[in-house]
Amino acid sequence: MLKIFEALTLARCLQLTEITVPEVVDVRETVTLSCSYDMGTHKLNSVKWYKDEREFFRYSPMMPKSLMFFDVDGVTVLQNSTVQICNQFMCSIQLHKLNIRSSGSYRCEISGDAPEFKLAHGVGNMTVAGKFCTCSTSV
Repeated sequence: MLKIFEALTLARCLQLTEITVPEVVDVRETVTLSCSYDMGTHKLNSVKWYKDEREFFRYSPMMPKSLMFFDVDGVTVLQNSTVQICNQFMCSIQLHKLNIRSSGSYRCEISGDAPEFKLAHGVGNMTVAGKFCTCSTSV
């Protein structure tokens, strides 16, 4: 009887099933960040992406403006990308215009809707490598 209860409890849980953040990328690349999740019996409230604990992207399917972008140093989301897909199962976004400040810790956080607002998250670290131009032009 306990095993049946455990199986029912697990089926109801909101859980992040996978997060993909490339470990090392070339500064010239466009990179894809993605996370997959199982909402269990919960309804998706939002998916948020953070870099070093600062939110830079939000998908809220129940809001009139379902996609929101926030300014974070070193992070530029490629808007209107064909790879950008967020739904009740996964969220995939692309970053471009990478620079040395793009290196850091990236977190995908999913939240269920009322009344519980359950949270789950995953983290991946990305290092941007390559030649960075720090020279200035003189007039």
